[in-house]
Amino acid sequence: MMEKNLLRRGQRIVLESVHDEKVQRNTFVVDFVLPQQIFLTPLTEGEVVSFYEPESCVRGYIPTPVRTYQFESKVIQSKRLPSPFVAIDVPKEIVPVQRRRFFRIHALHSVQMIPLSNNGEPLLDQPLEVYGTDINGGGVGLRVDLRKIPSSLQLREHQKLLMKISLPSIEKTFQNGLSFETVGEVVWIRQNGKTLRLGVAFTSIERRLQERIVAWCFAFQCKLIRMGLISDERSETR
Repeated sequence: MMEKNLLRRGQRIVLESVHDEKVQRNTFVVDFVLPQQIFLTPLTEGEVVSFYEPESCVRGYIPTPVRTYQFESKVIQSKRLPSPFVAIDVPKEIVPVQRRRFFRIHALHSVQMIPLSNNGEPLLDQPLEVYGTDINGGGVGLRVDLRKIPSSLQLREHQKLLMKISLPSIEKTFQNGLSFETVGEVVWIRQNGKTLRLGVAFTSIERRLQERIVAWCFAFQCKLIRMGLISDERSETR
C-alpha cells in the first residue's frame, strides 16, 4: 500500500500541535481529500478545533494494523460551527514512525480518574480509584474494576479523562515519586471479565511535565537494570 493512499476518506488521524506551551493531541477522521487539502472532522469529544489555528504547524499520526505512520503539515483553515473541521496541507512525505519515540515502563501506580463530558465538565462527583499498568511520555495504560463504575456511566473510545497520576518513588532522583494532573483521551478499550483495560493518550500536557515523566521512566529503568530485573521490552510505545 502506497503511503499516500493512507490519507483516504474514513481514515483516522491523530493531530499533534503545541498550544500555549502545551502539547495537544486529538483524533480526527478524514472527511474528504482535495489535490491540495485534506479536510478532517474531529472525533475527540469537546471543543478541539480551536487548538489548530490557520498557519500553525502540526504533526499527524496514521495508525494502521501493521504500523503507524507520521507526517508534517500546516493548517489551512479551521471552523468550529456549525460543523467543526480542520483543513491541512497535503503532506509532502509520509514515513513510518520510529519505534520507541517514548519508551514505555511497566510499573503499577495509582491513578484517580474522572471522565469528562463533551463540554469538559466532570461526570462524577468523586474520582474513580484505578490502577496504572504502564506509562511513557505519550500516555498511560489503566486497569479499571467494572464493579467500581456507576451503572449510569459508560466509558468509551475518545472519552476525555481528567487524571491524577502518582508514580512511586525512586531513590536519589525521585525520592518523593512524581505526582501530576493531566487530561487524556481513551484511544482503545478491552474488557477481560470484570476488568477494563484502557489505553489513554495525553491530549494536553506541558512540555516540561512531559520531560519529567520521561526522566522518571528512565530512572525507573535504571533501577531495574541495577536490580537485574530489566526485561527485553518489545511492545511499541504510544
